[in-house]
Amino acid sequence: MKVALYCAGLGDVIRVIYETASYRTLSETTEPVPVIVASHNPFAMEIFRHHRNAKNFILYDLAHKYEEFLASGLRGPDINRALCQFAGLDYANLIRGSANGHVPIFDAPDDIASTGHIIFQPFAGNASYRSLPTDLIDSTVQMLRTLPYQVFIVTRSYFRPGGGGKIIHGDEDARHFAGGNITVLDGLTVPATLNLIKTCRAYIGSWSSLQQAAWFEHKPVAVFYPVNYHDVVQRTGYAFGMDRENTLGREFPHVDTTEVAAFLQRW
Repeated sequence: MKVALYCAGLGDVIRVIYETASYRTLSETTEPVPVIVASHNPFAMEIFRHHRNAKNFILYDLAHKYEEFLASGLRGPDINRALCQFAGLDYANLIRGSANGHVPIFDAPDDIASTGHIIFQPFAGNASYRSLPTDLIDSTVQMLRTLPYQVFIVTRSYFRPGGGGKIIHGDEDARHFAGGNITVLDGLTVPATLNLIKTCRAYIGSWSSLQQAAWFEHKPVAVFYPVNYHDVVQRTGYAFGMDRENTLGREFPHVDTTEVAAFLQRW
């Protein structure tokens, strides 16, 4: 029996969906398929629960085991093997291979009918360093208010503990920015959010899950990140869109909102 596996952060889940054959297989299967979702983002499961073919999914929510295995020192394929073993599934049966150009379709109960908008994601899964500084959020919102486009600020609060009792994700509160051309979406499901990316004019915000989705959908991206951020410096796989013409990347201290406004109006 084939097995689909999605683990780590929401951005990682999105990457597997777009880059590998697993999501296409799930979309086409007519037989039951085990689907392991082991993400520290508790809302990643919504992609699969609302899928039009969910009747053929055997869903395993193993977020707690992912965190346990990560804390024990396991990484990469070793975590995948441990997750499969815990679920009683054969690691050798994981769905592999490339997506071969397949563009995923997401199903949601709360899709928003909108096109040509801008999506702003000020927060990231690890709030201690990848979320935008407060002053940068404020200046970005002020700039977005001057543009002739609908703006959706996307937030989703959830509790994530880190090592030593440290909280590395909690509340994402942007409700006070609502008004004018800005709408704050604090409870939109993940698949509806991904569909909002598909119809957007551009993405702006933190180095996080939606920036990955925007790149996969070939959208203009203005992304801000900490100084000497390793994914950017090392050009890891997470930075696959950094050198595109329609990407503007800036370290937090070097963001010029006038430059960003001009960039967003180019596309």
